Amino acid sequence: TGVIKAQSLERSGQKSLVGIEVYFRFDKYDLDLKYMGNKASLRNFANKTDSIGTAHIDSIAIISQSSPEGVYEHNIRLSKKRAEAMRKYIEDHHPELKNKLFVNPDGESWEQLREYVKNDTLMKRKTIEKVLSIIDADVNIGTKKWRMAQLPIYRYLLQTYYPRIRNSVICIIYYNEPPIQSPQDTTETKKE
Repeated sequence: TGVIKAQSLERSGQKSLVGIEVYFRFDKYDLDLKYMGNKASLRNFANKTDSIGTAHIDSIAIISQSSPEGVYEHNIRLSKKRAEAMRKYIEDHHPELKNKLFVNPDGESWEQLREYVKNDTLMKRKTIEKVLSIIDADVNIGTKKWRMAQLPIYRYLLQTYYPRIRNSVICIIYYNEPPIQSPQDTTETKKE
């Protein structure tokens, strides 16, 4: 018989987060590596996870969204399918991360659209305020979409910001410092 020493690991330090965006074509959920720098983004993901090291990664959250034009229920399904496509890609290309994945389909991305509009440097202040008032309005989603489509600036929003919010954000949550062994928690088990 032999003796195996098992040591519990503790974490010290803070967790950090890095987010990498992957984009989807209009009304699509299949991953197109030739679209909007996706191939480079996924190479960046691989490089980042390699440099962090699997043991240091706490979890990976996949947050997928759709742009808010079209039918709401369809967009919810689209964000779910995008999240699953990203999960499958990571499981196929990085199987060591499979147990660290968490998927969060986030539906229509009104919040991200709001951030883009709020920080826009080309629109007039009055136009930005009008768009934000529609985004923030406490009305049903169909009314909100109809009001957005009536804006003279709507085509600009569709071309400039909507492609950016048809995405999956891969969030790598990792520990800043490596795990440390805790000698007081050393246990022995007999191997027969």
